[in-house]
Amino acid sequence: MKKENPVRALLFIALAAFAFSGQSKMQESNGVRYRNPIVFNRTHLDESGKVKLGSKLWVMEEDGSGLRQLTDGTTYDDHPSFYADQRHVLYSEFPVNALDRKAGARLVKLDIYTGQRETVLAVDGCALHHATISPISDDLIVYHRDCGSRLSQWHGLGGESYELNTVAINGVAVAKESVIFMHEKNRGVAPRQVALARIWGHGAGSKIVFLTDDKALNRRPAISPDGKWLAWQTNAAGAGDEIFLAEIDGAKPRNLTNAAGNDGHPWFSRDGKWIVFESDRTAKGYKGHGCEENRACEIWKLNIATGKVTQLTSGAGKYASTRPRM
Repeated sequence: MKKENPVRALLFIALAAFAFSGQSKMQESNGVRYRNPIVFNRTHLDESGKVKLGSKLWVMEEDGSGLRQLTDGTTYDDHPSFYADQRHVLYSEFPVNALDRKAGARLVKLDIYTGQRETVLAVDGCALHHATISPISDDLIVYHRDCGSRLSQWHGLGGESYELNTVAINGVAVAKESVIFMHEKNRGVAPRQVALARIWGHGAGSKIVFLTDDKALNRRPAISPDGKWLAWQTNAAGAGDEIFLAEIDGAKPRNLTNAAGNDGHPWFSRDGKWIVFESDRTAKGYKGHGCEENRACEIWKLNIATGKVTQLTSGAGKYASTRPRM
C-alpha cells in the first residue's frame, strides 16, 4: 500500500482552487433549491459530434427541472455520488480531459449550492475513482484505487479502510463489512463474463457468495436504501443491456426495462420507489452502444411498481448524459 503524500495533496488542492476559482461564483449565482436532486455526468460535444469535454457534473430535480452545470474547466469529473444530505457530492477528478488512470485522480467533495469543494482523499501515484456512497449510510464508501499496474477495490476512507481481498470492481457497500461487486472471470477475454458477488469480511475467514451467474455481463450493482433490493445492468436478456431487479440475495430476478437499446447505471431514489438510469433508446440511427461511447445517452427514471418510464434529459446532439445518482 502506498503512503499518502501530504505535500502533494496540499499542492493538488492549491492548484485545483486556482483552476476552478470561477466555479463557486457559478454556483452562488443560481438560487435553485432541490427536493430530490439527481446528479449525473455529461459529455459535451461540438457541432460535429466529437467530444469537447469528456465529463462534467450536472444536477437537476427528480422531474428534470432545474437543470444546471456543476463543474467546469478541462478536468474529467466522474462518477458522482450523493451524501445523505443531498447537498454534497463525492466524485473523482482527473487532472486531464479524459479518464486517464496514468494521470492520477483524487476524490473530491462538492457542495452543489455554493460550489465549495474539498479533497477527501488523494494518494501519490494513484488514480482514485468510481467512488460509491451507499444509500444506507455515508460511512459506507467503496472506490477503486489504481496505482500503476496494481488495481484494487477499497472499502472506507478513514482509519478502518481496507482493500477487498478478491478481484472486484464497481462495488457498493451493504454494511460495514459487506460489499456487492462485479467479479470478472478471464479478464481481457471477449465476450466478457462478469458475475455479481457479495463479500462479508476481509482477509482470512471472509465469505463470498455469487448473486448471479457469469454467463453474461452483469455489472453496476445498486442497492435500495432499505437494503432489501438489488438492481443492476446486464445483457443476459439479449443483445442490448437491460436493468434487472432482484432481492438483495439475487433471488427472483426480473427484467425491469425490457426495451430496445441499452439501459444501464441504475440507482434507487431515496424512497426506493423509483430507479434512475441511463439509456440510448432514443438514439435514432445510432450504431453501437450510445452510453458506452458517450455519444447518444439520456437520463430516464422508472416507477418500480407501475413500470412507467419518463425521460428527464434531452441533449439535442450537444450532450450525452450518463451515470445518474440520487
